[in-house]
Amino acid sequence: MADSKRQTGEVVPLERRAVDRSNLPALLRVEWLLRENRRGIARTYMPCLRATPIKASPEMRARDEQMCREALTEMLASAATMPALRATGDALDEALAAEPDEGVIEACLAALIDTRVKLPHNLPVYLEALIYDLKDEGFPPAVVAAACQRIRRESVFLPEISEVLATCRETLARYREQQVRVVEALETRGKAERWLADLTASASDGGADR
Repeated sequence: MADSKRQTGEVVPLERRAVDRSNLPALLRVEWLLRENRRGIARTYMPCLRATPIKASPEMRARDEQMCREALTEMLASAATMPALRATGDALDEALAAEPDEGVIEACLAALIDTRVKLPHNLPVYLEALIYDLKDEGFPPAVVAAACQRIRRESVFLPEISEVLATCRETLARYREQQVRVVEALETRGKAERWLADLTASASDGGADR
């Protein structure tokens, strides 16, 4: 965590700070969940189904209901499961609600800096300014962790401060977008499951009547 004894305005090199990196894997759990469930979330949608005419014959109505059951069953088989959607939604809610944490910022930057071959000429000033800006922007810890991981994996050179901030903004926007999509997916899957259950029960009752 950040050194509470540090005086205001004092620039302390990152290597001299007590940096705790133990919670970084937990902060990246959102990234893991989104990666694991990305396709399933995208495939959670209500299929387009033909409306049965009011005056349709019993045979036509039964055929249309069978088509609905097949379409819903196919969608649910490829869609994200309820437990996966709830876990992803809970993780996103928790991540986006978290307050900025200087200790987490320092840990993320330490992991980023330690993997670089070339560093700025004035590294302490670079880090101090970057830590200040990340806190001032109010980025949640999980967003900073994910952004730093992306930079570490994709950037050849140590980025400018503006590039780090831009990556954090992109990550924050992506998390908020996924948060909305997960809520929609939960609602859609719930409706599809209830509809399929009703159609299946209706088919069973119709078969029993015959």
